Amino acid sequence: MQIYSRSSVAREEVILRITVLSGLPCYLESAIRNGHLRIAQERGAVEIDIVNLRDFAEDSYRTIDDEPYGGGGGMVLKVEPVWGALETLGAVSEGSEEEGEEKRSVEKPWVVLPTPKGARLTQRDFVRLSAKEHIVFLCSRYKGIDERIREWVDEELSIGDYVIGGGEAAALVMMEGITRLLAGVVGTKESVETDSFTCGLLSAPTYTRPEEFMGKRVPTVLLSGHHEEVRRWRRKQALALTLARRPDLLAELRLDDEDQILLSEVLGE
Repeated sequence: MQIYSRSSVAREEVILRITVLSGLPCYLESAIRNGHLRIAQERGAVEIDIVNLRDFAEDSYRTIDDEPYGGGGGMVLKVEPVWGALETLGAVSEGSEEEGEEKRSVEKPWVVLPTPKGARLTQRDFVRLSAKEHIVFLCSRYKGIDERIREWVDEELSIGDYVIGGGEAAALVMMEGITRLLAGVVGTKESVETDSFTCGLLSAPTYTRPEEFMGKRVPTVLLSGHHEEVRRWRRKQALALTLARRPDLLAELRLDDEDQILLSEVLGE
């Protein structure tokens, strides 16, 4: 088994372990060396390993997919290499770790299959998954997986109502969303707490220097230094934006008295 580990910290210091099973490890390697994924690994918040499914193939050609029984287009991910990889990771049985002469039980890796057949991914899924000890993303390509593999999958998630070439891109989306919630990865806690969907609303508009560009100025309230007015403006803008673009989110949100007043102002305008 060939594993590409980008973490330089001891396992005891790591909050979350992520393993990606893929037949295209090169697709993922650059991505996990950059952005929040790089920062999360450098700060010891996550350990990311990429396992090449071809290392578990049973023939000299390292074949991991085959034509579907019954005919039809596309190729199907085979059972054997997936079983071999998951068994090695302890994802098909209760795990344990050596501790002196004793063994202690550990949480079985949580196997996630990115697939259009899965439940639609939400921010709540990122929050829930960020509390896991070990997540395994199983990436298939083309036509999908041999149906028997689903017996070993804990959860199926879809990043949207469309089809792409394989699960690697979807796994990267989920890894980004999960790791940025881990302690110490994003610079300020407020940045995460005010993200779209996290607080129930879309984020308010943001601006930075210069104050004016081609006749378009930054809203005066943001330059005022009046923190309460800025907070109120941002909340009102978030309500207005959510009402215009995602009214379904407002229907699920419990609005307090201030929100009701701000929303009334938005409707009046």
